[in-house]
Amino acid sequence: MSKTDPPLAWLRRQLLAIDVVIIGFLLFLIAWCLLSLVAPGVRLYPYEAQFAWAEIPTWSLIGQLTLILGVYVIAQRFGVYYHRVHTSTGDRAPKWLKVANIIYVFIPIPLIPLVFNLLGAFIAGVSGAPGVESHPAFDPAAHYDPAATWWDLWMKDADISMFGVYPAAWFRQFHAPWSVGLMMVCYLSYYVSPLIAVLPQILKQDWPMVRRCAAMFGGALIMTYFGYIAIPATGPRFEGTFDAWIATDSWVVWWQRLLDNAEVIRWDAFPSGHVAIETVACVLALKYHRKVGLAYLPFLIGLPVATVFLGYHYVTDVAAGFAFAAAAFVLLQPAVTWWESIWAKPEAQP
Repeated sequence: MSKTDPPLAWLRRQLLAIDVVIIGFLLFLIAWCLLSLVAPGVRLYPYEAQFAWAEIPTWSLIGQLTLILGVYVIAQRFGVYYHRVHTSTGDRAPKWLKVANIIYVFIPIPLIPLVFNLLGAFIAGVSGAPGVESHPAFDPAAHYDPAATWWDLWMKDADISMFGVYPAAWFRQFHAPWSVGLMMVCYLSYYVSPLIAVLPQILKQDWPMVRRCAAMFGGALIMTYFGYIAIPATGPRFEGTFDAWIATDSWVVWWQRLLDNAEVIRWDAFPSGHVAIETVACVLALKYHRKVGLAYLPFLIGLPVATVFLGYHYVTDVAAGFAFAAAAFVLLQPAVTWWESIWAKPEAQP
C-alpha cells in the first residue's frame, strides 16, 4: 500500500468483504451489550421477565462474542496474508499457508452458528422482545410457547387475513409419512447451502469468486439476524407444545426433535432464514456454477411450502425471506463488488 493511500483503501486491503460482514456484526453486538451495562434502557422493547430463561449475564455474553471475534480475526489475518501474497502477486504459497487459508474460508461455518445461538440471550437480555400478553388476541386459556411474542399473534392474524385460513394449521390435513418426509428433505436442504454457494469455486481455487460468493452468503445471513432482533417471533409452534406440530407418524420425527433441541434461539421466524439464504445460495450457484444450481433448484422450489407445511414459519416469514434475498442482491452485491475491486488490478497482473 502506498503511503498516500487514504485510510479506507488501507482498510479494504486489511479486510475482505466477508470480514466486514462478520467482524462488523460481532462488534455491533458487543457494543450494544457494553452500552446496555451503562444504559439498560437502550432496548428495542421493554424488559420482559418471562424471557429470563433465555438470558445469560451480559459480561458472559460479551466474553463469548469477543472470543468468537478473536478466533475469527486470527484466521482472517492468515487468510488475508494468503490472498495478498499468493493471489495478488502470483507467488506460490507454502503448504502451511494454503492450509491456513482453507481454515479461514471454512471457519465461518462453525462460528456463525455459535453467534446465532447467542442471539437468544442477546434478544432476551439486551434488545428485548414484546410479550405475547400485550396482543389483543391473547388468550389466557391457551398454551403458549415460553418464547411466544406479540409478533407471533400479529403474523398469525396477517396470514389469516391474507388467505382466510391459517396456512400452517390448514396444511396439517395433508400430512402423511410421504408428504412430511418430502417436505423435510426440502427443509434440510438449507443446511448444505454454504457448500452450494462456494464449494465449486473453492475446488477450482477461484479465490476472487470465493470471496465474493462468501460475502454475499454471509451478508445475507447476517441480514436475517438483524430481522430476528428487530421482529422477534417464534413461528406457528408458539401455540401448543412442540409435539403439537411435529408429524408423529413420520420417520422425520427424529430430525425434527434434533433440530428443536439444537436450536437455542427461539426468535428466528422472521424472516425465514431458510428461504432467504437458500435463495441466495441457489442464485449464486446458477450464476457461477450452473449445473450445481440446477440440481439444487428443486429443493428451493419445495422449501417455501415446507417451512409452512411443517409449522416452522408463517407465510409472512416466507415472503420476507424472498424480500431479504432480493435486498441482498440489490444492496449488498454492489457493495461487495466495490469493496473487493481494490484487489482486481493486482490479481490481473501476470
